Amino acid sequence: MRRNLFICLLLAGITLAIYWPARNYDIVYYDDPLFVTENPEVAAGLGWHSFVWAMTSITAANWHPVTSFSFVLTHQFFGTNPGAEHLVNVFFHAANAVLLFFVLNRMTGATWRSAMVAAIFAWHPLRVESVAWISERKDVLFAFFMLLALWAYARFVELKNQNSKHKQVWYGLALLAFVFGFMSKAMIVTLPFLLLLLDFWPLKRIANEEFRVADFKMLLLEKWPFFALAIFFSALTFWIQKTHAAVVSLENLGLAQRFCNATASCVQYLAEFFWPENLAPIYPYQNNRNVLEILLEALLLLAFSALCVCQLRRRPYLAAGWFWYLGTALPIIGLVQVGGQTMADRYTYLPLIGPTISLVWFVSEWMRSNFSRKILLTSVTIILLAMCVVLTRRQLQFWQNTVSLFEHTVAVTTENTLAQFCLAVGLEHEGRSDEAMIHYRIAMALNPGETQNYKNMAQLLTKQKKWNEAAKLDFAVLEIDPNDLPAHLNLAYILPHLGREQEAMQYLETALQIDPDSTETLNNLAWSLATSEEAGFRNGARAVQLAERACELTDYQKTIFVGTLAAAYAEAGRFEDAISAAEKAINLAQKNGEQELLQKNQELLELYRAHKPYHQASEKLVPGAK
Repeated sequence: MRRNLFICLLLAGITLAIYWPARNYDIVYYDDPLFVTENPEVAAGLGWHSFVWAMTSITAANWHPVTSFSFVLTHQFFGTNPGAEHLVNVFFHAANAVLLFFVLNRMTGATWRSAMVAAIFAWHPLRVESVAWISERKDVLFAFFMLLALWAYARFVELKNQNSKHKQVWYGLALLAFVFGFMSKAMIVTLPFLLLLLDFWPLKRIANEEFRVADFKMLLLEKWPFFALAIFFSALTFWIQKTHAAVVSLENLGLAQRFCNATASCVQYLAEFFWPENLAPIYPYQNNRNVLEILLEALLLLAFSALCVCQLRRRPYLAAGWFWYLGTALPIIGLVQVGGQTMADRYTYLPLIGPTISLVWFVSEWMRSNFSRKILLTSVTIILLAMCVVLTRRQLQFWQNTVSLFEHTVAVTTENTLAQFCLAVGLEHEGRSDEAMIHYRIAMALNPGETQNYKNMAQLLTKQKKWNEAAKLDFAVLEIDPNDLPAHLNLAYILPHLGREQEAMQYLETALQIDPDSTETLNNLAWSLATSEEAGFRNGARAVQLAERACELTDYQKTIFVGTLAAAYAEAGRFEDAISAAEKAINLAQKNGEQELLQKNQELLELYRAHKPYHQASEKLVPGAK
């Protein structure tokens, strides 16, 4: 017992020490704003509304309510604090290392081998992406619940062998952990197959010497609730991703290309496991792979699979570890392609536990027969673990902020459009506009059909008041996609500065047709109709209608929208309502610390009290806000 406690403290302590610098790291402008810092539901704090939102929302084409709610909880306790968000991931990762040790030790009784697998899992550089990226909270969370499910299942098997009446409690806990795991990340869907694999080894519920179909049927039937949930969750995930246009069609990416990517990914993940160099958060899809290379990779995978099957009786752990890897990696090797990445280091978080088990058990068996081998391998093991720690700390440093991460990514990958774009975004947030523009242009050159590069460049030029250049880029976006809402909104803001206010109004009207519930469109059109210097453009009644709708959609909690409503009331001659709305906007601005909005609405309030509407051309309530 003391030995196990010592191992757990060592695993958790070193893991925390490795990742402790992350407490000072910033967000990454690649999903982190969407999930955390710019998510209004997260910022709204804990409440019934946040629970409903977590259970019903789809973020980045995924449904993961447990992950979403975890961000609400951390924001409730720590506010907008990237360091705290990072540390939550770190503590979950440390807990996963301890859980993995407990699971393997309970199933195998091999304490030091289990500890070695857990240490490699926790300290390997491939884990950095899942731990240091706030948005990948879903990785550490789903792994936490999956390991809990394995722990509960191991207890269920023990109690079933003893014919205990409490066995169903542990079965129910395993099933519950499976559900929570899926609500963290859909990758847990392969758990039922993993349970069958563990029945073979190390639980030995299926005999190695003589396979009996009856035994297998019994174990299969035992797990029918897991399989039923897996089928349901798989269908739900595919439907959500298909509905949100995240699934790449067969027309755009054929079966042959998917097979090539799948084999290459399986081999590449193993290569990175043994030689973790040039790791990056984004690997662009490769379409120019050599046919001979692909065939060799496929043959290598088949050959090792055949070897493991041949060693079933003598070394069953080889097959268990190898098929753990292939089975749990199946959802993420690109057979069903979601997004544009060819592979991702975060996908290895749990799958590579399998090869680690096989390797550790094989080496342990080899060194048992010779004392000198034990001394040699003990020394080599210590050196390898120390190297893992050093390499992980080195890889962790790249995740300090967006610029450091994507400068590294651009350096170690080629023709990486998304990395160039993310680097530009990071540079822009650091105020390095000229450098940002260079990388936006590189991204545009690599992929001329990607409109987001044009839009970001246009917005950056808008901030610099380079109206003509910005307008040209937005017009280029509309040539590619005539229904692009942000481009219409940006042109509606730019064109009045070029003396083309009537065109600007037309773009706002078109934007409203594209999305009648776009609060930004509703607000901007209402502001233009209420405050335009040209009397022929003003329409107080319609401005009130639009502004009220924008406020209703945001529960009257967005200062700028309530300020617009006040201006609309004033234009419609409803000055008492305008005063009341302006006072509410002032209170919201004070509550949210919005000094510029506070000052503007205080000035407008005096105007409304004098029964005068506000008219000024080419301006929004906050200049430059869109």
